[in-house]
Amino acid sequence: MTNKKSRKNEDFKKVKLKVGKKLKKTATTDTTITAKRVVLTTQFEQKTHTEEKPLSFRGLTLEELSKQLGHFNTNIRKDAIVGIKQLLTSRPDLISSQLRTLIPSIARLISDARDSAMNGQLKSLLKLLCTAPSDSMAAHITLFLAHVFRGLTHMELPVRNFALSILAILMAAYPQLCRNNADLFPSFVNFLGSSRKPNWNAPNFLETIVSFLDIYDVSKRREVKPCEVEISFDKITMKGDFDLISIFREENASPFDFPVFTTTKSASVSPFELPTAFLDLSKVLAPLLTACILEDNKGGFVSDACKMLETIGRAAQSQPNAFLMPDFKQKAQSSMEQVKKAVGLRKKGSKLRKSADWLFV
Repeated sequence: MTNKKSRKNEDFKKVKLKVGKKLKKTATTDTTITAKRVVLTTQFEQKTHTEEKPLSFRGLTLEELSKQLGHFNTNIRKDAIVGIKQLLTSRPDLISSQLRTLIPSIARLISDARDSAMNGQLKSLLKLLCTAPSDSMAAHITLFLAHVFRGLTHMELPVRNFALSILAILMAAYPQLCRNNADLFPSFVNFLGSSRKPNWNAPNFLETIVSFLDIYDVSKRREVKPCEVEISFDKITMKGDFDLISIFREENASPFDFPVFTTTKSASVSPFELPTAFLDLSKVLAPLLTACILEDNKGGFVSDACKMLETIGRAAQSQPNAFLMPDFKQKAQSSMEQVKKAVGLRKKGSKLRKSADWLFV
């Protein structure tokens, strides 16, 4: 009963009066506003354009724009791409010095290229990154290609096509770096043998394959330059018009590029010189070449098909390690048997027939 009485007394409790203070009226609304000052130390800080930290047209630094590339909002990512492109176009010297920041933040968008409107801006930005010298890109090419490989295995076809176009740009800009990458050859061969590859007549698909074959073509990389040298073991002298540095050092190679310091092994031996790797490549190329030869009625892909046949033929005929596989020539011929049948339907004087003469030997 005491609790019930106390609750009843609270409803009819008398308000105590204080001297000098008026009671608040219960039927009116209090409209007074109280405000507190909030001090923001960095949000509205005035930024200044300097040589070390240039600003974009929206007043953002390169680091801030790189962070916005990971934003969940597509429009913010698109604005960040435009801002970085504007900064790098006006300051090309920043490309080489900021690759450690740019490559991780930009290359990750390759596997997220679902928006066709953003793909054009992203592709032009990636082309701009590929203007960096090979010495500067050497430390970042592995991560760059890793994002490309991730895009090639994506579930959506537009993303795979976009990654394929970026791979073509990389192979054109850095053929030696791509050739020395240990993962490029097996990854691309697996892609060509999978069901996720585009149709043989997809735009620039065969051209990309030709570029891929060119960077591994041993006959194009190795040019024999004979020189006469007279060596006297008694006098310990060498006479002749020669340069030992140019003989024993690869052209355009950095003298400070030591394989022990790199993260991946150097592909000093081309996969074309390994019988097993060559046969794996010829097996995945045979269906593409066969479809191209049989279905290309207008002849728009003859040039690419001829280049592919000639490159494969040179590699098969000049295989330096054929002794590792006694029946290598027979296996090479059998892997291209369906191509041979398709070429046999063409006239003897045609370009395709001439490019595939090695199949009929």
